Amino acid sequence: MLDAARMHGDIYQAREMNPEHICLYEGDSAQFLGAVAPWLFSFQPGTDFATWTARHGRGNSWGVFFRSSADPQRIYQHLRKFLVVRGEDGKEMFFRYYDPRVMRVFLPTCDEAQLKEFFGPIQAFLVENDQGLLVEYALEEGRLGYTETGLDLLRYFNVQELPPPQPVPLEQVGTPSAPEPPAPLPPPQQPSQRRSVDTSNEPSTWDFGY
Repeated sequence: MLDAARMHGDIYQAREMNPEHICLYEGDSAQFLGAVAPWLFSFQPGTDFATWTARHGRGNSWGVFFRSSADPQRIYQHLRKFLVVRGEDGKEMFFRYYDPRVMRVFLPTCDEAQLKEFFGPIQAFLVENDQGLLVEYALEEGRLGYTETGLDLLRYFNVQELPPPQPVPLEQVGTPSAPEPPAPLPPPQQPSQRRSVDTSNEPSTWDFGY
């Protein structure tokens, strides 16, 4: 599950790279809140999408990963059940459980019945901790199991980190050439000599039509 609100526009790149996705919001909520909504993606290690997600999402709390062998439609309906919850005052509010920072706080507070309801068809959740390392939560005999992997997204999914950009030697950069001097202005033209014309003997033929 990727959280569009945490991805700052990268959700569009994710949707373009992986056509197997669906917004957990429906109807008008999906239309107007899609840019900040949770999105469910298929995820297969070794694919271009998995590599891109690991490289760009590492340490940024983009979302949570999970394992399940259930039908995708069942998973989708299950995860939708927790999008809206009621607070202590009875008011409905969005529950951002798909944010790893929220899930890490929420799961340890659940009792056995709540854990069973929340996990449902999901075997394990994989989330980043404060150091960007992955921890796994699983339901083990009705209790919450917790495992620190000690690995970040790149090492967990065996993705090679991109090498840093190499600096370019100054001799290859070159020095900017001096600007060319402006073209000289043309010499000023001499004023033409004005000739006087004697019109005293010419008849007045001006007719302005008044």
